[in-house]
Amino acid sequence: MSYWVDQTSALVNGTIIGGLQSPPSSWYVAVVTGAIYEAAVSSKKESLAYQQLAVSHAAHNTIAWVFHGTRNLGATDASLRAVIPAIGLAANSTEGKNAIETGRKAARKVAKARADDGLNDFVDFTHGPKNPGVYQVTPGGAAFPDNPNARFIRPFAGLGNITRFRSPPPPKVTEKEYETAVVYIKAQGAQNSTVRTTYDTDSAYFWRESSIT
Repeated sequence: MSYWVDQTSALVNGTIIGGLQSPPSSWYVAVVTGAIYEAAVSSKKESLAYQQLAVSHAAHNTIAWVFHGTRNLGATDASLRAVIPAIGLAANSTEGKNAIETGRKAARKVAKARADDGLNDFVDFTHGPKNPGVYQVTPGGAAFPDNPNARFIRPFAGLGNITRFRSPPPPKVTEKEYETAVVYIKAQGAQNSTVRTTYDTDSAYFWRESSIT
């Protein structure tokens, strides 16, 4: 599974074609892994080669669906073509054909489930007053934040109302905790921070592409 997630990462970091940017990373990874999981569950009683071929086709078709607008399907096709010989199950055999269809069916199921999840809905954004703590345009940056519709997207895995996971608001500038928070953020966010852990650094790089987070 990690192989195919890595393939999506390679695509998302290099797919700005004709003005079409890559999708939010937290969304597309969930879509791809969802299809992989569906194929794995559907083929759990089959041979290992069957399972591997099924999840590979599920991942391929889901990635192709996610990145369809970029028409950059060559890299996805090449990845599947490269892994098939290692699996060792002939695609034209009865077992191979069934495995491929299991994977394709899983991809279709996930694509259908996420086709109208709110990601495509337009949500206009209005900047709030220019007060401390209120988001404003970053000088030299985009005029509006990316994907303001993200908070309305239907959650994965049946989480329901996700507002219960919302973090508490930051301290107000008039509170004594504000300076402590600023010092902490500066220390953690410094380019050569001596207090930030490797895990936190890697996490920041992982989520850098994601508009939703």
